[in-house]
Amino acid sequence: MGNIKLKTKFGVLIVLLILVSLVANIGWTSMNARAQMENELREKGQVLAQQMDAVWEFMASNQDRLEQISYTDEGVYQGLHCAIVGRSIGALFTSQSTYATKFVNFDPRNEADEPDAFEAEALTAFGNGTAAEYCGIVEEDGEEVFRYVAPMRIEKNCLECHGEPKGEIDVTGFPKEGWKLGDVGGAISIVMPLDVYMESERFSVIQDVIFFGGMLLVCLLVIYVALKYLVTRPLARIQEGVASIQRGNLGVRFAHSQSSREINDLMQEFNAMAAELADVYNNLESEVADRTAALERANAVLENQRAQLEEANDRLRQDNQYKSDFLAMMSHELRTPLTSIIAFTELLNNERAPMDEKEEETRREIEANSHALLLMINDILEMSRLDAGRTDMSVEVVDLGDVAGMVLDVVAPLAARNRIAFTCEIDPNVPLVRADFEKLRHVVENLCGNAMKFTPEGGRVTLSMDFDADSNVVLIHVADTGIGIAPEDQQRIFERFVQADSSVSRKYSGTGLGLALAKEYVEMHGGTIEVESTLGEGSVFTVHLPVEREEK
Repeated sequence: MGNIKLKTKFGVLIVLLILVSLVANIGWTSMNARAQMENELREKGQVLAQQMDAVWEFMASNQDRLEQISYTDEGVYQGLHCAIVGRSIGALFTSQSTYATKFVNFDPRNEADEPDAFEAEALTAFGNGTAAEYCGIVEEDGEEVFRYVAPMRIEKNCLECHGEPKGEIDVTGFPKEGWKLGDVGGAISIVMPLDVYMESERFSVIQDVIFFGGMLLVCLLVIYVALKYLVTRPLARIQEGVASIQRGNLGVRFAHSQSSREINDLMQEFNAMAAELADVYNNLESEVADRTAALERANAVLENQRAQLEEANDRLRQDNQYKSDFLAMMSHELRTPLTSIIAFTELLNNERAPMDEKEEETRREIEANSHALLLMINDILEMSRLDAGRTDMSVEVVDLGDVAGMVLDVVAPLAARNRIAFTCEIDPNVPLVRADFEKLRHVVENLCGNAMKFTPEGGRVTLSMDFDADSNVVLIHVADTGIGIAPEDQQRIFERFVQADSSVSRKYSGTGLGLALAKEYVEMHGGTIEVESTLGEGSVFTVHLPVEREEK
């Protein structure tokens, strides 16, 4: 709607108003014409009924003379009475027109006088005293007709044939109806076709439509011309001025217009706006020049700082590379003699039993510390590989029961030595997963080893695995009854080289890489790791591991 021209909008609006007015005029004219036609037909029905009733009264008042000519010389009644003569006069009245008339009654002496549904309603209304006449436009045989029904009251001359006593045979051979003076003895029914009136109505409507449409068309043209001169043409000039300003011509000004005071006010406001824009533009040019010079100086300073920052980043990358290379080299070089120490310790234990308890304790300390040192070195080496981007995923179908079994072989001796109860529970519904076996083993082993380290003697560590079918995730829980983790440290412990107690005098040894590596490996599988802990009561580490790993 916003892109449609004003002339088009007004044109459509005026056309719609014309159509609505035309339809309303046609409806109003048709309704008035129909009401006028119905009133006219009702008046004609009244006149015709009054004429027929007058003939009826005339015939009734001369019934004695009719009776004199209604008998033969032999004294036989030939049926010439007021009803027959009245019907004949009615037919004579309508012989030169398309009208149809008849006399009706509920119990007529002639079958031709039997009332139809409309006439029956009229007779009922007359009998109840609720109507003095009954008329309306109805449809008969697919065409509309006007029907008029007027009551026929019993007069004194009618009582001889239709009065009391009821049932007595009158001169015509019919039993009397027992009517009294003033009773409704029947009705005059008149049917008037509407074809002539309808044609006249259509012609009148067509004339009104042509006249009204012509007048509206003239009004439309006048409004269109006035709208174009007073509104659209001045607005088009203003639009051209706005476009000229957009092209950079700030010297556009409008002269006085003859269209209207509102347009003149608008043009004056436009002139004031254009002058203000010209002043602002001139001021902006000088300000832009100053700002451009200042910006160039700032860009030079930023460029110098960027170069310095880039140089510092290069040095940091080199230092980080040196660190990674040093850690990888030292970890690799330390593993060889450490592995030899562990091998010689195991060989010594296999070949010769310790001479006393002190030597046995010494051997255990050597073996335990060697294993602990080897784990630290392995963590440092693996973290160096992660930093260098040299760690790959070897994805295969993994049975988590096998992972738990290997971890149990490593952790169970440590648990027995520290007198810690260690249990493993695996739900039979846990499915096979696609993962890196070694990295999963490392995650579970780190979590269990971490739990053993922070659980005092007599405590309990539990490894459990179950399956969440709704999210298609395997849940690995490692719970302990150890020292617990303070709330402020529960997110920090997954950072590298961080422990809950990072002081120099801390009780528990370690590099602080175990949980960081576990978090890295779990996220490489598309999973998450979280902890719930209460200080002094223990901790529960939970790994959410997807059954199907998304390939990247």
